[in-house]
Amino acid sequence: ESGKMGIYGAKSGVFGMELPEEVIVRYSNIPKLWYEFIVNFDTIINSTEDMWFLTCDNFLDGVWSYNDFENMSLEAADGDEEWSAQIKEFWDNTFPIIMGIGGDYQYFAIKMDSGEVVQGWEPEFEETFVVAESFSEFIEKITIGEIELIC
Repeated sequence: ESGKMGIYGAKSGVFGMELPEEVIVRYSNIPKLWYEFIVNFDTIINSTEDMWFLTCDNFLDGVWSYNDFENMSLEAADGDEEWSAQIKEFWDNTFPIIMGIGGDYQYFAIKMDSGEVVQGWEPEFEETFVVAESFSEFIEKITIGEIELIC
């Protein structure tokens, strides 16, 4: 089916990829399971190429960066220091793992304080709702079709 998540053009077995130092410092509570899962792939993207798991490569470079939605929010804050501080605080605790750019921009992320997986959309990226209690539950829900990763 068009839009469903799959491993299209994925390269498995790419061990040794590491996250940039700034990401490791900012997100010190990244679940080991996420890293063990993602380090095996260069790309995990849906068939319409508008939603993908962020892999180590996405944290290094690419057309879309892991913090692009944060940067969009900061641009919208237009120099408002209090609002900018709230946005930064939110994203310091919200580790993006999937980005979607088909239709409305959206993402899935892991909350660093709870381990929950949340989903958010534009224009209010910082308004989220919990979709899974953990990354392992999130993957399980994708596997059984309870969560569809389509834009």
